[in-house]
Amino acid sequence: MKLVFVIGSFIFFLCFLVIGCTQVEKNDKTIPAKQDNSDNSSVISYDTASIPPGPEREFILYGRELFINTHIYLGPKGTVKQITGNEMDCKNCHMENGTKPFGQPLVTVSARYPQYRAREATILTIQDRVNNCLERPLLGKNLEFDSKEMKAFAMYFKWIWDKNKNVMKIKGDIPNTLPWMDRKADWKEGKIDYEKFCARCHGLDGEGIKAPDGYGYTYPPVWGKYGYAIGSSMHRVGKLAAFIYNNMPFDKDVTHISVTEEQAYDIAAYINNETVNPRPNFHEEETLYPHIADKSTDYPIGPYVDTFTQDQHKYGPYKPIDEYWKGRKK
Repeated sequence: MKLVFVIGSFIFFLCFLVIGCTQVEKNDKTIPAKQDNSDNSSVISYDTASIPPGPEREFILYGRELFINTHIYLGPKGTVKQITGNEMDCKNCHMENGTKPFGQPLVTVSARYPQYRAREATILTIQDRVNNCLERPLLGKNLEFDSKEMKAFAMYFKWIWDKNKNVMKIKGDIPNTLPWMDRKADWKEGKIDYEKFCARCHGLDGEGIKAPDGYGYTYPPVWGKYGYAIGSSMHRVGKLAAFIYNNMPFDKDVTHISVTEEQAYDIAAYINNETVNPRPNFHEEETLYPHIADKSTDYPIGPYVDTFTQDQHKYGPYKPIDEYWKGRKK
């Protein structure tokens, strides 16, 4: 009996030792390595504890901290700058600190910029891309390119890319899309589904749920005075539908409650119907998409050079629009 007890105690000690050694100290602002091997072509490696000491580590960790707690550093009451108009964080749209497959990941963003963007009809840098997010979803102003904060953002994105650049394919990276439905997205059905699946976190009036201390959000607003602006990527029904389908409800892995593709489209149509759910509007119609023919199929702001209405561009059905443009390109 004593022998069994001794052996059992030894096994327990070994388990404790192994578990203890794999934990990361919280006060070091690090997170454990995370891998997703469900697809052999996709591995996300993400371990801040592996960054060597020095100035580069400090910038990477600061960039990650800015990403997670944007409102604390850059929000209306920011401790560094007051440049955003709401209290949202980058992580609200780019889930798991920009690394979640299908959650608007930014793992490859450092490698994809500079790139041509049709919305601005010019070559954008990674710094431009950061400012785009600060301006429209966060209702803010630009960061200076040479600021410590912009350098930290850029270093963070470079680091998560450097950790994964040997992977042939990053699972859930762009484009984050759903197949077009055959019908128009129905915002009235979407209202019913929103109230069923989404309102418990984002509120019946889309106001979100504030953090316990009253500053920042536990769950972000999806419309209203502090929601993302018209012209944001999420303001496209197709873009938002893909995000909802792949990521919402937020706790679906626990509750096993999920939405269908059609429900995702309908919910997106309801959220983005500013007639019933107003949101900030910077009136950028004349500055975005200088080459009108380059507008995305579901871009909701006219004018257009085809014969389809603004309502169809916004809510669908989208297939006829795609087929029209495919015919023009032959």
